[in-house]
Amino acid sequence: MCELGYGSRVAEADDEARGPEEAERTGRAGLLDYSDEQRESWRVLREQGERRRRRRRVVGWCVTGVLVLGVAGWAAKPTLKDMRIASSACDGAIPDGGMDALRAAAGSPDAHLTESTSETRAELGRYSCEVVSEEERVIEVEVYGRRDDIDRELSREFEDQGGRPRVALPGGLPGFEGQMSTVRLMPSCPGRGKDAAGHRGQLLVSVSGGHPGRPHHLLRAGVAVANKAAAKLGCDAKPLPLPEQGAQPKGVRLAAAAHTSCAALAEGPLKGSAWTADLRIPDGPAPMASCEVRPSGTDEDGDPHAAVVTLYGWYGDFSRRLRLFDARTNKASTDREQAGPWLTEANGWALARCEGQAAGFQITVRRPGKYTGPESTTVDRDQLGKDEMLAMLSSFAKKESAARGCEDLRLPTRP
Repeated sequence: MCELGYGSRVAEADDEARGPEEAERTGRAGLLDYSDEQRESWRVLREQGERRRRRRRVVGWCVTGVLVLGVAGWAAKPTLKDMRIASSACDGAIPDGGMDALRAAAGSPDAHLTESTSETRAELGRYSCEVVSEEERVIEVEVYGRRDDIDRELSREFEDQGGRPRVALPGGLPGFEGQMSTVRLMPSCPGRGKDAAGHRGQLLVSVSGGHPGRPHHLLRAGVAVANKAAAKLGCDAKPLPLPEQGAQPKGVRLAAAAHTSCAALAEGPLKGSAWTADLRIPDGPAPMASCEVRPSGTDEDGDPHAAVVTLYGWYGDFSRRLRLFDARTNKASTDREQAGPWLTEANGWALARCEGQAAGFQITVRRPGKYTGPESTTVDRDQLGKDEMLAMLSSFAKKESAARGCEDLRLPTRP
C-alpha cells in the first residue's frame, strides 16, 4: 500500500550510514581503526538506509500514480514490442512471465523495452546479454569461464579491506547476493575441464538490475540466463533449478535447522518463537553458505530484522582475504602466513581446505554496545558466551567439512 504521508523520516540514517568507508575516504580514519561492533553497526545502518531509499522510490511511484492515474493505465500495459524483446532477450532464456521479471529488475512497474543484445565468445569462456528500456538498463548478465576472469571478479566482492557478500543465495543455489544488489551465481562447468591449478571448471554469472533493489527480483531471470550460458559454453552440466519469480526467502523455525549443517542453531541457547532462522546451504559445490538467527517478524519497512548470530562457510582462495582482514581487526595475528583459527567475544574462525582451495568457517554475534541503537536486537554474553560460540562454530565446521569432503580442519582452542 502507498504511504502518502511518508516524509523526511526516510533520510534518518543517511549520515550515520556513511560509516567507516566514508571516514577512510576522507582520511579521518581507516577500517582497521573500527571494532567489529562498530563495523557491524555501520553495515546494519547502511542496509536500513538502502531500504529507506527504496521505500522513498516506491512512495514516489505511488504519488506519481495518483496524479496521472487517468492517463497512465494504458501506458503500463506491455506493447507488442515489449513482448517481442522479452521473448527473445538473452537468446530466449528469459522464462515465462519474462516481462514481469524484467520490469521487477528495472525497478519500474511500467518500463517499456527498447533493445536486447547478447554475445557468446566460447573460446574466451564469455557470454553476455543486456536488455534496456527507454530510460535505463533493465538487466545485464556477464558470464565468465576462465579462472583469471573469475578471480578478478571475486576480488571485487571479497575485498582486502573486509568487504564481502552478506548472505548466500536461497533454494540451494550456488552463489551469493553481491554488493550493489547484484546476484552472483557460480554453477559447475565440467565440460570446460579443469584449470591450470587442477580446480574444477565453473562459471561466474553476474546479474545486475537497472537500479539498486532487492536481489530476489533478479534471481529467476539470472538462473535462466545462467543455464543458457552454460549450454552455449559447453558446460555439459545439469541445469540449475528455476526459482519462483520474486519469491522472497522466508524465515523458518529454528528447529528446521536440526537436520542441516547449521544444526547448532537449533541446539543453542536461543530458542522459541521469538527467533527465526534463514538457512542458505547450497546443495553442491558453491562459494558460500550462510545461516542466520534473527528476531521473528519484520521492521518498520517490512524487511526482516538484522541477524544476531550468523554462521558462514567460505569456499575458495578468496577466503584468505576475509580471514586476514578479520585477523588484523581482531588482533588475532598480523603474520600473513600464521593467521590461524581464533575466537573473540563476537567473531570466530575455523579453517580447512576444500577441493584443494582454502576454506573458512565463521561465526559472528551482534553484541550490545554504544554502536548499536536502542531499537537494535543484540545478544549479550549471558545469553551466548564464548563456550556456546565455540560449540556452534565447531559443529558447523565439522558438518560442512564432512559434506564437502574438506581436509585439515582446524578449530579454535577452548577459551
